[in-house]
Amino acid sequence: MAVVTTETQTSTQLARKRSICDCFHNCRSSVPRKQSLCYQKFLAKREAKPHTAPYVVSIQLMTVDQGLVHYCAGTIINENWIVTAAHCLSNPMIVVNSMIMAGCHDIHARHESGNIQLRQIDYYTIHELFLGGINPYDIALIHTEKPFKFDKYVQPARLPESNSIPIGYGRLYGWGNMSMTRQPRYPHKLQKADMPILDYQLSEEILNASGMQLHETNLCTGPLTGGVSICTADSGGPLMQMDHTIVGIVSWGKRPCGQKNSPSVFVRVSAFSDWILNIIKKHRKA
Repeated sequence: MAVVTTETQTSTQLARKRSICDCFHNCRSSVPRKQSLCYQKFLAKREAKPHTAPYVVSIQLMTVDQGLVHYCAGTIINENWIVTAAHCLSNPMIVVNSMIMAGCHDIHARHESGNIQLRQIDYYTIHELFLGGINPYDIALIHTEKPFKFDKYVQPARLPESNSIPIGYGRLYGWGNMSMTRQPRYPHKLQKADMPILDYQLSEEILNASGMQLHETNLCTGPLTGGVSICTADSGGPLMQMDHTIVGIVSWGKRPCGQKNSPSVFVRVSAFSDWILNIIKKHRKA
């Protein structure tokens, strides 16, 4: 059974005066549903080379009719711990019926079963300052009942130096929606996208103009020309830089995805490096 250490209010209770339903993790369930396809524009994501991101995991809900269904991603940071977004774990009933799938590239391919490691969640903690919705501190840790066995398919990512500020480009990994319309298209295979990290002040000005607030513990990516962004079901996944270092966690963005002048918002992991290490240390002593 999963255990949560902090009680968070619902996003409905804490929503700002404006509707936040245009931000992709606030509307209805976070579990993607299959929908019919019509004419669509697609985000400029590309299939990742299989198993080049062995730290990325799929967080999946066990359903009666469809089996395991991907709804969020996460990143392995040691044998038992995964870092993800707090909003992915905001519904305890979903969490207790979820599994962690590591070592997979195609989340629907049975031929990968020899590579895959499935793990149950026995404990998770949401940052105590996270208030739901598109608020800051959207970070959480998952502890697995059984440790991961590291091999060429499953490996941990590195944490960044505390309070460091990433610059340049980051690489997004995930199984998120690839559509730029309101008709989703979810890939089976892990996708990647190289995204420029934006100046914080510029990102803040753009989002403030749309009635959205940025926090100093966030970082944003472009391009502001549109066509590349995070989207539904990318939530909780990593933004990576050199030496397999996780610098960001997918938090929120505007829908439809990939619009111009709509930064993708991440948790800046370096702002929480000490928090992560302290949680792990306390859990070991418990």
